[in-house]
Amino acid sequence: MAHKSESSGELAKSVDFTGELTRALEDEQFFLVYQPEIDLRSNAFVGVEALIRWRHPQRGVLSPDEFVPDLESSGLIVAVGRWALATACAQGAEWHDKGFRFTVSVNISALQFAWSDFVNEVEEVLISSRFPAGLLVLEFAQRTLAGDITDRLNDLAELGVRLSIDDFEPGQSLLSDIEVLPITIVKLDRHFVATLSDSPAGSELVHSLVDVAKKSKLQIVASGIEDAEQRKRLQLEEVGVGQGFLFSKPHEAADIDRYLEDFSIFSGKPL
Repeated sequence: MAHKSESSGELAKSVDFTGELTRALEDEQFFLVYQPEIDLRSNAFVGVEALIRWRHPQRGVLSPDEFVPDLESSGLIVAVGRWALATACAQGAEWHDKGFRFTVSVNISALQFAWSDFVNEVEEVLISSRFPAGLLVLEFAQRTLAGDITDRLNDLAELGVRLSIDDFEPGQSLLSDIEVLPITIVKLDRHFVATLSDSPAGSELVHSLVDVAKKSKLQIVASGIEDAEQRKRLQLEEVGVGQGFLFSKPHEAADIDRYLEDFSIFSGKPL
């Protein structure tokens, strides 16, 4: 009986949290922050990644780990993902209108990608926001790309957007699986980047990855760069672009605006 009561309690808690998430979308409690992406050779500001946050009325600002799994399990990730894509493109168009030409990356969940009207939604967002398709990067987790998804990726590529694999780990994945897809960017997993300072084997894997990427005309982006040693090793391996707290934490759009006002986009100064 106790076990049954406990299970019922957990179910009630889950249902209640789903209701909170629904209200959060309706009441505009979700917001986006943007983490800069930096050219590791020139220090130029080359893009941002849009990341979701929840300004909870009682618990304060929540990180994605605290609510995205519930968005996914409830299916609300499709609606929230649609909002995030539209918001990021509208913000990207605003920056573009001010004369800044950098990419905006948006994470796409497996459920969102599987949505039957997803490609049309991307096209409609690009048209309504007037954000250039070539500056939009859609990021997919590797598990999202399982199965027969080539046609859908080709449809997205035909819109002119760039496609990226997120959280790529060279030791567990083969680029040969990617070469048959219209992927143009591979983002190294932050946990893998964290091992570079004390792992010669990790540097060898990055070296092999970059070699294959060059032949396949893929861009390598390193995420989670925390210190100068990691940056140095990535530069030695000719990884072109990186992001992480070494350069800047994620900021709301208004803070990015202030940075862009204070620094020339090609000033060579990190944020």
